[in-house]
Amino acid sequence: MLHKLRPQDEAASLRRALVALPRSYETEAEFPHAGFALLSGSSLAADPPLEPTAIGDLLHLLAEVGRGDLGVGRIYEGHVNALLLIRAYGSEAQNAAVRNAAAEGAWLGVWNTDAPGKPLTENDGVLSGAKNFASGVDGLTRAIVTVPDEVGRKMLLMPLADAPVDRSWWDPMGMRGSGSHVVDFTGLEIEDAHRLGQPGDYTREPWFSGGAIRFAAVQTGGLHAVFDVARDHLLRTDRAGDPYQAQRLARMGLHVDAAHGWLARGAEAWSAAAADPDDAVKARRLVATANAVRSAVEVAALAVLEEAERAVGAAGFNRPHPLERLVRDLRTYLRQPNPDGALRNLGDAIAAGDWLPGEGA
Repeated sequence: MLHKLRPQDEAASLRRALVALPRSYETEAEFPHAGFALLSGSSLAADPPLEPTAIGDLLHLLAEVGRGDLGVGRIYEGHVNALLLIRAYGSEAQNAAVRNAAAEGAWLGVWNTDAPGKPLTENDGVLSGAKNFASGVDGLTRAIVTVPDEVGRKMLLMPLADAPVDRSWWDPMGMRGSGSHVVDFTGLEIEDAHRLGQPGDYTREPWFSGGAIRFAAVQTGGLHAVFDVARDHLLRTDRAGDPYQAQRLARMGLHVDAAHGWLARGAEAWSAAAADPDDAVKARRLVATANAVRSAVEVAALAVLEEAERAVGAAGFNRPHPLERLVRDLRTYLRQPNPDGALRNLGDAIAAGDWLPGEGA
């Protein structure tokens, strides 16, 4: 399994294989089947490193997948999130069924955002409404969808074969292959096997907010890929020796390394909270650290993008230069929900003494 057999070597090999896949603008809006075929060829579908003690391996894996292909990383992170939720709140039967399905090539997603004006609701065991930003729908077999309840949002693990998909609105600048379409569940009946956990489990803290470190890991892979491409371009064009370009390489390298360091700090906070789930201080620290990680990674990514764009110049905005797609994908993927709220909450945690610079978990 990846997390037991040289996880860094395995992840790096996967990343190199993803980078080597052929790409074209004409096909980049399609589900990345080739990338997921590579993932299916390993244990990553059914058995990624999900144990709290292996969170560092998981974040490294997500970063390497994102470094190989941001669209694949975005969808794969949703699959990992689904496996974590089922592991934490699902029955033994649900866990066994999902592991078996994943081992046979099934992929999962987690969709929380309701379609505007058509929120997902349940009435007498029948669904009505739709989910928006349903990433990866064209390659998934099931998805965890959330429905409001008096106690809190409840989770349903729904099959997708009979759910109509509206692909007309998703035409973004980047991350086109993530296929974040609108899926309509109106009229689908809910079976007992579809119900996952209890109302409120989905937003249970610190794991709901703490989970931001996973998408930050994929973004870290993306900014690392931007650095890779810019460095390769300067070496290939014999411009790396220019003193100004050398400074750009140095600044980019510092930001890339800092982003990976933030992931390590996030892993430390996650492990500490998981080891002592009744410790409210460690729970608050995990939430604050996750807000710090996602904020710091965004800052690093924007800085690397700026440096890379200046280093490569106009050639990097011209297809088929690999920087052209990376710029579009990373800038799009950085637009995660409520970055201002995350930074404000971090400030509140600092004021309260729940999180301070330089302190470990």
